[in-house]
Amino acid sequence: MHPRMTERTESHRHVPRQALVRLRPVADCDRPLLFSLRRDNALQSLLLTVPDATDDAALDAWIERRRTETGGAFLVIEDQNSGKAEGYVQITQVHRRNATGYGGIVLAEGARGLGLGRAALAELARHASRVLGLRKLMAEIDIDNAASIGLHLSLGYREVGLLEAHFADANGMTRDVMLFERRLGDE
Repeated sequence: MHPRMTERTESHRHVPRQALVRLRPVADCDRPLLFSLRRDNALQSLLLTVPDATDDAALDAWIERRRTETGGAFLVIEDQNSGKAEGYVQITQVHRRNATGYGGIVLAEGARGLGLGRAALAELARHASRVLGLRKLMAEIDIDNAASIGLHLSLGYREVGLLEAHFADANGMTRDVMLFERRLGDE
């Protein structure tokens, strides 16, 4: 094989594909993924939550609470290239008068670093603006979650403050949390 042809072929192997996601309602087939994400204590602590219970009934109730939260959103992230569910996004604590809410994202371990989070958060901002009528999304992120902080900053969020000793993890250790906001325009 011609040396240049080999170089060209090998270089294409390292070019990341364009991440395309679809945010869709939760389906019954998503339960195993959602349950595994919710049962991952280290992940949940990083996401600033400590579930009270993680048995199937408690997790079904969690999904139903999130799906029916007034003014909010709870959507599965589906990788359009593979058709596989890879995580979820949510908007909680919606304040209707101020048109604000808190956004969040959770990706399965194998889906991280592929651009899916970036694509999903961009879609979530559009959903927040167009479907929910929000004008601002906020995010609370553990001060040590550099990947999430970098992702949010790259998508137009700005740091607005530090909440000291704001979150108590499953072990009772308090964590500092950074507060971010993103004003939504023509999403």
